[in-house]
Amino acid sequence: MAPAATRKSPVETSNCIPSATIFETELGWTALVWQPLGLTRVLFGQSGFAEVAGRLPKQVEILDDLEPHQEVAVDRLQAYAAGQQVDFVTIELDDSNLTPFQAEVIRQCRLIPWGQTVSYMELAERAGSPRAARAVGNVMRNNAWPLIVPCHRVVASQGLGGYSARGGLDTKRRLLRQEGFEV
Repeated sequence: MAPAATRKSPVETSNCIPSATIFETELGWTALVWQPLGLTRVLFGQSGFAEVAGRLPKQVEILDDLEPHQEVAVDRLQAYAAGQQVDFVTIELDDSNLTPFQAEVIRQCRLIPWGQTVSYMELAERAGSPRAARAVGNVMRNNAWPLIVPCHRVVASQGLGGYSARGGLDTKRRLLRQEGFEV
């Protein structure tokens, strides 16, 4: 499996206006927010264009024309929402605001294949911090890239654990069922 794609660069991005694309999927209206270093945020499960647009940063440019890498991300998210097995690992993320531990948890989470789950403890072990299961839970709770970083595949040792994206545990159950789990 290919390593998860992230961009790290000394490029100054603090003055850049983020760009976004908004589109409809079978999981609801979705927005992808981009900065020069990569994808910075995924919002999904919204009831309409206005709702998702209202959750975007105040200064954001809504894109009419997408770059090829952005089109790939949209196509893959629409396919995933339609129930198709999709690999998001090559979509570049801007994780420049994460600590090294958080970035490694995100990287390891991206490597969890379709149809599989791992516990918070196992993800902590994979990230090199076997005693940091609670910290892994915090990273998952604050995941800016749900679906792209499949935090729904991370579960508690006994039970599902939590899910902070729109719809909470009902959405987590739906996503896991879509991937073949009985929950």
